[in-house]
Amino acid sequence: MTLSRLFSPRTAIFLHDLFMVPLAWLGAYWLRFNLDPIPVDIWDDALLYLPGVMLLQAAIFRVFGFYRGLWRFASILDLVKIAKAVSSGTLAITVG
Repeated sequence: MTLSRLFSPRTAIFLHDLFMVPLAWLGAYWLRFNLDPIPVDIWDDALLYLPGVMLLQAAIFRVFGFYRGLWRFASILDLVKIAKAVSSGTLAITVG
């Protein structure tokens, strides 16, 4: 893999999206406890499930084709893809 391919804009966008998953995951726990400190046992569970959640979301991003088009101009079709991916990810994580 060439260096330019490794640091392509699509790779950067994918990594950004992937690293936003822990922020959303742990932020949801924080909101669940009304912005108070998260109890240690629940925090440990959240961290335990985090790698699986990240892998699942990365797969869903790829399945729904987030990174096929150029994001210079977003369309309703792109919004629909995002809504489907977020809904599918949330459902899969809840079932899992």
